[in-house]
Amino acid sequence: MRHSVRRTAATLLLDLRRQAVGGYWSVAVLVGAVVAGMVRGLGVEPTRWWPILLLGELTVTCFYFAAVQVLAERGEGMLTARALTPAREEEYLAALMLSLGALAVLESAVLVLVAGDLPRHWPALIAGVLVLAALEVLYGVSVVAGYDTAAAFLLPSGLWTAVFIVPVLPLMGLGGGWWLWLHPLQPAVILVEVAFDRATTALSVPAVVVGALWAAVGMAVARRRLHAMSIEAGEKP
Repeated sequence: MRHSVRRTAATLLLDLRRQAVGGYWSVAVLVGAVVAGMVRGLGVEPTRWWPILLLGELTVTCFYFAAVQVLAERGEGMLTARALTPAREEEYLAALMLSLGALAVLESAVLVLVAGDLPRHWPALIAGVLVLAALEVLYGVSVVAGYDTAAAFLLPSGLWTAVFIVPVLPLMGLGGGWWLWLHPLQPAVILVEVAFDRATTALSVPAVVVGALWAAVGMAVARRRLHAMSIEAGEKP
């Protein structure tokens, strides 16, 4: 257990350095500030639309950033090299979720602060952002494992992310119901709505529990996909 924590911490530091050097953090904060400034400048009341705004922002920060990082490390041979060490896939995924989750929280905080619409329940907002970040990172890793290059991945990626819109359909007047809980991102949407008093706080606990269950499923899928990707990359000349 202690060795696993040390390996995860070491991978986390490497991820943070890679993301800082690659400009992930500066881009995310800048884009968050620009979007929030636009919302404020247009005079839009953002409270109702935070689930959609955050979903859109974190699709880039978590889904795409995770996919691009995995492809870059695959091209550099790092994934294959890791497969030859005691490091486990779940440690790699945990470090990636922690690094991009921290970035997602910072970007979301910039969004609500610059927009001037502070949440009534910060813990619910942070929990919603972390659940959303974890699921999008795991989904991004699972999807990108089927592609060799960023160019090949980016074109069809819009189809892969189209499913993200389902939990926010009720905000656009397109129905809703209990079946939305079958979607992995529904718990994150509920937590964001709780944060802004658009849903009862009693839903926080089931949202966190269901979100954790979906994250466990996502971890199992992403772990298998990452393992297969590492082996496949090692077999290529």
